[in-house]
Amino acid sequence: MSVQILQAPTSAGRSAEDAVLTEIRTPALSGCLSTVAAWIVRSGERRALRELAEDGRQLNDVGLTREQVLREAAKPFWRR
Repeated sequence: MSVQILQAPTSAGRSAEDAVLTEIRTPALSGCLSTVAAWIVRSGERRALRELAEDGRQLNDVGLTREQVLREAAKPFWRR
């Protein structure tokens, strides 16, 4: 993950258009964003599971029982 920062011109002769973009790599920010992204994906998957629990034919297709699906869908998004 990288964060881009706009550096201010260092000399009086340079304009704002000449400003340089630099990248700062921050492992902590990268880790936080990865965690939040995983939570968003997991939340969407559990929402889809709740919808899947309503259709018995699709449950049979994936080989799960309604109870298994509802148990997984009931978990909070931060739990694996």
